[in-house]
Amino acid sequence: MHTIILRNVPHKRASGTTFTIAAIGESQIVEAVKRSINKLEHHPAKMARRSLVDLLSIIEKHDFQIRYTEHTIDDDGLESWLFVLQK
Repeated sequence: MHTIILRNVPHKRASGTTFTIAAIGESQIVEAVKRSINKLEHHPAKMARRSLVDLLSIIEKHDFQIRYTEHTIDDDGLESWLFVLQK
């Protein structure tokens, strides 16, 4: 069984906010997920919801089971999502 963490990371810049997706883990599955992230049409995303849709599409594409979900909003109002996944 493989366990990875998939999360979006908000970046606030002068030109606007973007959301990148990060995959964390120690298995070959992480490399496949990173390739999927690089193939995304809207990466980095300019909206939190777009980033969430991308996260969910990656979870579905790689047939992961969601074991834990965390949703946070920081002091600047930026949303972030974290998923602990298993396959």
